[in-house]
Amino acid sequence: MKALPALAATGIGSVPFTDDQEAVHLILENLPEIPFWPQLAQKGFQEDMVSQGVGGLPLIHRDRERRLVLVNDALDRDAALTEFYEAALQEDLDVFSLSPEEAVGFYGLLKELSSRPADAPAFIKGQVVGPVTFATVVKGTDGKAVLFDYELNQAVIRGLALKAAWQAAKIRETGRQAVIFFDEPSLTGFGSAFMQISREEVITTLTETITAARETGSAFFGIHCCGNTDWSMLMESPIDILSFDSYEFFENLKLYDQALKKFLDRGGYLAWGLVPTSPTAPPETEEALWARFQSQVEELGRLGLDLPFLLNQSLLTPACGLGYLSPEKAREALAVLASLSRRARDWLASL
Repeated sequence: MKALPALAATGIGSVPFTDDQEAVHLILENLPEIPFWPQLAQKGFQEDMVSQGVGGLPLIHRDRERRLVLVNDALDRDAALTEFYEAALQEDLDVFSLSPEEAVGFYGLLKELSSRPADAPAFIKGQVVGPVTFATVVKGTDGKAVLFDYELNQAVIRGLALKAAWQAAKIRETGRQAVIFFDEPSLTGFGSAFMQISREEVITTLTETITAARETGSAFFGIHCCGNTDWSMLMESPIDILSFDSYEFFENLKLYDQALKKFLDRGGYLAWGLVPTSPTAPPETEEALWARFQSQVEELGRLGLDLPFLLNQSLLTPACGLGYLSPEKAREALAVLASLSRRARDWLASL
């Protein structure tokens, strides 16, 4: 695959807009190299990332009134799993598609790009709820999380992989390369009493998911975690991109400098979440964010990472999704991110 452009900017997923064309145009204007399709969470529960993971999975349904995704224990388990694995083994990706109702931004972006050359942009980014997060959030009527139902959890791993593969295939149909992030906010709870899963189980889950997603065609696959976690655990899985909130959690990632060096040496990319997205974050100027980024990169340089190499293997993003910001603040965040990308490239050129 063609290498990702150094220090290009992309996004995480959610936006605070209800008009898909407004969202798509803002994204293409500010993030022209790796635009992402926007999740329009304000339009309803169907655009929530966990809800978007449901289609094609066995025994799992949406309760729209309560805004929950649940296991339907009343269904015939054996029949549902048999039907699921028949589709999975045949790689019938349409079974795992996103409908226009639940991902209007995905279809809106593809429609907007249909009249443009395939190298403008050459990449499109999509996103899927991560298997650990989905299996942690979704529960049966007994309150037991899917994570602790081995049979169903294995189906979730395979099903979410195929949902990512469907997105990647649709992107490749446009002549562009796919970049797909699995969003794993639940991994911020790794090691706590609330997430009783071992390090080895996390690595195995992510490895199985990404391996299955790659079986249907080429794509870049990443993990986004918006809080602190065991970063070496993620870098030991076969991801191409590690996406983290560098605004809040750089000091934590820095502790894993040797794992990061190995990850970059094998061709991995580090996606820096430079622009804060929490509505309670203090106001930050572009100059302050730029100084913060430079200082963080230089800190990794002092730990033995070659700066030009590190920057060449870096992408820039918001810290997390923009969905909790006001539309005005989201527009500002995209504009600042675009400017930081330009400044970072000027810096790289000067080294």
